[in-house]
Amino acid sequence: MTTTATKPITPIDVAAERAELGPAIDDAVLRTLASGQYVLGPEVLALEQDFAAHHGVKHGIGVGTGTDALWLGLLALGVEPGDHVLTTPFTFFASAAAIALIGAQPVLADVEPDTALLDPEAAEAALDGKTTCLLPVHLYGQLADMRALRALADRRGLKLLEDGAQAHGARRDGLACGALGDAGTFSFYVTKNLGAAGEGGMLLTQQDDVALALRRLRDHGSPHKYVHARIGTNSRLQALQAAILNVKLPHLERWNARRREHARLYDAAFRGSATVVPLAVAPGALHAYHQYTVRIRGGRTREQVLAALAERQIIAAVHYPTPVHLQEAARPWGYGPGDFPHAEALAREVLCLPIHPFLSRAEVERVAESVLALVRE
Repeated sequence: MTTTATKPITPIDVAAERAELGPAIDDAVLRTLASGQYVLGPEVLALEQDFAAHHGVKHGIGVGTGTDALWLGLLALGVEPGDHVLTTPFTFFASAAAIALIGAQPVLADVEPDTALLDPEAAEAALDGKTTCLLPVHLYGQLADMRALRALADRRGLKLLEDGAQAHGARRDGLACGALGDAGTFSFYVTKNLGAAGEGGMLLTQQDDVALALRRLRDHGSPHKYVHARIGTNSRLQALQAAILNVKLPHLERWNARRREHARLYDAAFRGSATVVPLAVAPGALHAYHQYTVRIRGGRTREQVLAALAERQIIAAVHYPTPVHLQEAARPWGYGPGDFPHAEALAREVLCLPIHPFLSRAEVERVAESVLALVRE
């Protein structure tokens, strides 16, 4: 089926964001270029302070990418080669790969089927004598049950690193990413709720010693020039990216509120459907809706719906079609099909619908009506 609509509905709309903020971004970029300070510097410091304050956390440390934030966070928390780090099988692969990058062993536990978030009870059951750290993922813009995971970490003497790559501005029980964990990580990749014009990352922490370790690790382990206290790397946030993010940060809450408005429209449209089932919002959660995700159950397959939406110029996505433990790179970790049934079912069924803040009500309704119609065809 083809559509007479001329404007595609896409997962992000960089042009609309540019139309809203273009002059301010231009000014910030030109100001930074004129300053001659292109790595770290005042723009990065301002972003670190304001992003941390926005989340109610003491320290912000800007790094090169969200993936760097993960593995540097693990190093700063003292995770060592041979340690076991527990995380989820239903996430982008970087969450587990960061563990393996430092020579630790990813250990997986299944997710809650209604939220797709790490199940604290399954996590506790998967712990062993070598486990030193928990790494929950705040998937799709909703925080995992951090109170339960913090309690688990404290009982077992574990570190707790939060993956908040999709959770800018999200909260649960009034607390944001990084508030209960020993540190929390973020990505500023272009598609995120707060996206740079390229790559960037941030860690938040309440702990002075962790912040100090991270600032050294991102700069070759150096407390000051030509002095190296430990082995680190080069992962310093670029000033141009920080300048752009400084322009966008004051708009984050308004954009997130707009995403929640879209989510309410989707929720109303899909209420009562047995074939299009939205993921649940946990009690006490303020969802940032990096993705609005439904499960396609019955009727046409998820792949058929995805293809038919594209014919109508509605571009949906699947995050993620293959769980972590079934990736080729994960074979050494010893898992196989059937080990995490909830994650595997989600990977077969999830469909992420456009929800960026520049959609109109009519566009959201068009997406919802199309999904419902196509499932029934």
